[in-house]
Amino acid sequence: MIRLACATLSAEGFGETDFTKTFDLLPRIGFRFVEFNLWHPSSLAPSVLRGLARRSDAAGLVPVAIHLGGGLGGDPARDYCHKVYAMQAARALGAGLIVTSGGNRGSGGGLEAVIRSLRALAPVAEELGVGISLENHAADNLENLEDYARVFDAIPSPQVGMCIDTGHFEAAGVDLDAVVDRFSGRVNHIHLKENRIFGRKTFSRFGEGSTDNDRLVRRMIDRGFSGVLTIELSPEIGEQDGRPFTDADLERPYRMFTVYETDPAPGRNLLRIKQTTGRAGDVRPASKTKERQP
Repeated sequence: MIRLACATLSAEGFGETDFTKTFDLLPRIGFRFVEFNLWHPSSLAPSVLRGLARRSDAAGLVPVAIHLGGGLGGDPARDYCHKVYAMQAARALGAGLIVTSGGNRGSGGGLEAVIRSLRALAPVAEELGVGISLENHAADNLENLEDYARVFDAIPSPQVGMCIDTGHFEAAGVDLDAVVDRFSGRVNHIHLKENRIFGRKTFSRFGEGSTDNDRLVRRMIDRGFSGVLTIELSPEIGEQDGRPFTDADLERPYRMFTVYETDPAPGRNLLRIKQTTGRAGDVRPASKTKERQP
């Protein structure tokens, strides 16, 4: 089962928000599933979560994940309280995952602190039936394949997996084929993003970069991936190139990736996404030539 979602940051930006643009724009384009970027403490308040659930139902959107601000590591008590509360919030919204990262590389005790926090959180995730998806970021404690190897060797729980961020892996100089070859069985979520120059953080609008998202998706489906593909249109792109985002900037990736959906109809949550085999129907081939950093 493949579902196509859009991250609220694509409509709202990085600031604190009431998600008005999300509930207007995403259904109008055709999205049925939404990943909420709940980075600010106020956005996890019970009244806010109840409002998001009500407004999602009214807009015909199904929440599939909560993306948190603040990575793992540092203060273990803060990590535990924040992430456990977020898992409970995801369950209340009917979402099956929380997405988090590892914090700035080398900070907060580094990767060992991330692993320490995950050892405490994994049993809670198993009890609640909510997945923890670890997103890679360039210059983050979770940046490359060896970082993930250390985490997964230490944390065998099936509720702890990888969120592939295609743009960030390419920005960090990590080959997407190598990610699939080594860790396809631990991937529980995918963020689709475009990067222009391999080995350097140069995010771009969809269709203007060199990231071969189609190849990544096809190879993951061939290996049995079933879950959510989330469109992430990074707000910093518009800030850097001076072109304000328009509806077309999200309409394009929707058209590009909706062909992979095998369950486009609204339904309830994605708790414990099952792995299935087989293709997601006919997809068009795509080939992109990476512009590599000298």
